[in-house]
Amino acid sequence: MIAIIPARGGSKRIERKNVKEFCGIPVIAYSIRAALAAGCFRHVIVSTDDEEIARVAAEYGAEVPFMRSAETADDFATTADVLREVLGSCRAMGMECEAFCCIYATAPFITPQRLREGAAIIGEGRGEAAFTCVAYSYPTQRCLVIGEGGKIGMKYPQFANSRSQDLEPTYHDAGQFYFSTVEAFERTGSLWGPDTLPIVLPELEVQDLDTPVDWQLAEMKYRLLSAWPGTFTTGHYRFVSYPLLPVEAHRRLLEERNDPEVRCRMVNTHEISWESHLGFVNALAGRDDCRYYAVFDVADGSLAGSVNFHIVNDPDAPEAVVERGIWIAAGKRGRGEAKRMLSEAYDELWAGNVVLARPVSEIITKVRKDNAASLALEASLEAERRSADDEYIYFTLPNRRNQ
Repeated sequence: MIAIIPARGGSKRIERKNVKEFCGIPVIAYSIRAALAAGCFRHVIVSTDDEEIARVAAEYGAEVPFMRSAETADDFATTADVLREVLGSCRAMGMECEAFCCIYATAPFITPQRLREGAAIIGEGRGEAAFTCVAYSYPTQRCLVIGEGGKIGMKYPQFANSRSQDLEPTYHDAGQFYFSTVEAFERTGSLWGPDTLPIVLPELEVQDLDTPVDWQLAEMKYRLLSAWPGTFTTGHYRFVSYPLLPVEAHRRLLEERNDPEVRCRMVNTHEISWESHLGFVNALAGRDDCRYYAVFDVADGSLAGSVNFHIVNDPDAPEAVVERGIWIAAGKRGRGEAKRMLSEAYDELWAGNVVLARPVSEIITKVRKDNAASLALEASLEAERRSADDEYIYFTLPNRRNQ
């Protein structure tokens, strides 16, 4: 099975829509990231006529084995035309497949879990096609129309006195992705064949991205869905969640994670393989209780280190207690980078400038007893020693703005 992401360069209502930043990264990156993390595709292919889109797609791990033809790059080409071209080109290159998934490039709410649901429908033979849909929020049987003379009335007056719960739910396409067997697509010429199953999404996971207002609403929804933001920026640093990083940034990140000065202070002291790193990142993509951030210097874009936050108290508590970890990149050590990085991050958390599902009341850390640098860091941050065991000293830093 392969994933195909159509991404034409032209865009009429929102300029450069497919690579426009959405909550800090190009919107197409969300589709690519979810497809790679789903683990059900042999290839994740972006079909584009645009060099910038091709470059961005490759940066985030997708394949661009060929550029789209002029015939499928104009305003009149349909999605089906693009898919036929991609499937034909893949066949000519020996990349045969029995099924595929067409994923829209502007689908930031897509998740690996939803993609796996669709793949299972096809793989288990429950249907020959599947796609995402969402229920209309208001009964369509009670829709209104404006008639002659500007008068408004019910389209279906027979339902005027019906209870909402007695009316049949109706749905519309959620515009995220479409699974199909190749045979069914070529036979019907459509992604909506007669043997199609729905993947029903909640309304909060669906938003059109056709206008600038749509875009703003979608970003607001996206932040509401996550306990932690994907990215945020302080005075000197940009914090980017691991799953949002392009491939080359991950190579640099892994190099620093494997630095002996970093590994010797970790619970797992062994060198991390590239495969293990990617598996770790893919697992993080499905978690809301923690975030691992690569931290970049705003001034020059260099990697400064990594900070991770993990919510450790009851998810129903009104405020979050967070455990924190940190390491500093080799070229940044000995410059007071850790204190400045954490001070700025904490200030954003305390002030509520980093939008979370619930405010942070306390940050806790554990430091090896022989780690003099980290012990000094906790002292400089005015963290309070809480307890100790044979290996670690535990510190707490309450949100003093609440006191």
